[in-house]
Amino acid sequence: MLALGRIIAFALFAVSSTLSGLAQVYWSNQSPAGVTDDIWCVTYANGTFAAVTNQGNVLTSSDGLTWQSLKIDPGVWLVSIAYGNGKWVAVGDQGTILVSPDLATWTKQPSPTSNKLNGVVYADEAPAYSMFVAVGDNGTILTSNDAQSWTLVPSGVTGFLRGITYNINHVLVTGQGGVLLKGYNGAGFAAVESGTSADLEAVVGMPAGHGDTCVVGSSGTTIHDFTWIGGLTELSDPFDGWTASPTGTSVTLRGLAYGNGLAVAAGDQGTLLTSPDSENWTQRFAGDSPSTVSTASLLSAAYSEPLQRFVVTGTGGTILVSNTAPTVFANVSTRGYVSSTQTFIGGFVIEGTSPRTVLIRADGPVLSQFSVTGTLPDPVLTVYDSKGDVVAANTSWTTNTNPSAISLAAQQTGAFALPNPSADSALLLTLQPGAYTAQITSAKGNSGIALFEAYTN
Repeated sequence: MLALGRIIAFALFAVSSTLSGLAQVYWSNQSPAGVTDDIWCVTYANGTFAAVTNQGNVLTSSDGLTWQSLKIDPGVWLVSIAYGNGKWVAVGDQGTILVSPDLATWTKQPSPTSNKLNGVVYADEAPAYSMFVAVGDNGTILTSNDAQSWTLVPSGVTGFLRGITYNINHVLVTGQGGVLLKGYNGAGFAAVESGTSADLEAVVGMPAGHGDTCVVGSSGTTIHDFTWIGGLTELSDPFDGWTASPTGTSVTLRGLAYGNGLAVAAGDQGTLLTSPDSENWTQRFAGDSPSTVSTASLLSAAYSEPLQRFVVTGTGGTILVSNTAPTVFANVSTRGYVSSTQTFIGGFVIEGTSPRTVLIRADGPVLSQFSVTGTLPDPVLTVYDSKGDVVAANTSWTTNTNPSAISLAAQQTGAFALPNPSADSALLLTLQPGAYTAQITSAKGNSGIALFEAYTN
């Protein structure tokens, strides 16, 4: 994160903020070399990330960064994987069910269906019940107490079922045409009115006290249900009050995960969305800058609480990993006076061991929109490293080679927009850890008020 260092300036004010859920989540590409399979599902359980592919492989990782691949059913499309009661269960095409105690040795189990199985979850409500539940095409629902003997359960629907989660004593299932089913205490499934006809691809339940269960699907659809009051009181009829929220995209959203106060949705065309509340969604980019956007279809997402890390998987062996826990949005801003004899200097420090992308701005004329008088008409922004060497400089932000990236970064971080064109200056830089200063001067020796800003997460 950006360490808000001492502001070395004729500063009238300095502001920093830490707002949960508002930050851009930066991702690194951790796709394993030589893996070109479509990775259909990733989950985190028992201290391990595990993922399955359309070529019958399972990928495993302890940290989401380094992956091992193992063929467990060569050529078979595996669609989902789950862990419970000391067993891993992978399901897929033609009713395939594979079980392993250790992700290394796998046994194929007899299946009562030849329909493709699209999702599996372990529902643990001991001592009342504990069972695996798998769902698939043609309304298929299977249950098993031991992951070996599986039983068909009536669903009442004929379309595909795909999303599945366990939350607050219920198994929730989503599917084709807005289908939403809930099963309680292991006793069958009942239809719930979802309020949408979109295909519903994924569902995730948030822990008690966080309020929502969220569903995503085709045409950028998201719906959510408020389930708990104050984290203490369960509503009398949970999962029966679904509300849609706009996402700003029309692509199919296929993966969904929740962790550390943030929901992450992933979908076609490299789409990534984040939300702190399942209602307000912001589109993100799959990289460490707006120019490194993934175009893969993103199929699944998972979160590791111990690692505070999201992993997103997709077509062509794509694995994207969040670089840090995406919980803090940080910025520093300070206003000061510039003249022909007075330079305005702001300082900041990038901590850690990895480079970070930082939006740095020197605002002058734009401040008049906020009723600031006597603004500097021609700010020049120059960034120096700890050795005093110039890193970059700018006069008038649209003269940069990447003005669209600067504009997008401002939107992503919540900074106010700069007019296009304007004499306000800005830089979008990927900087190594270390101390930096930003100097604001006048291009023509003028005097006035300027605002220094730096944004990162």
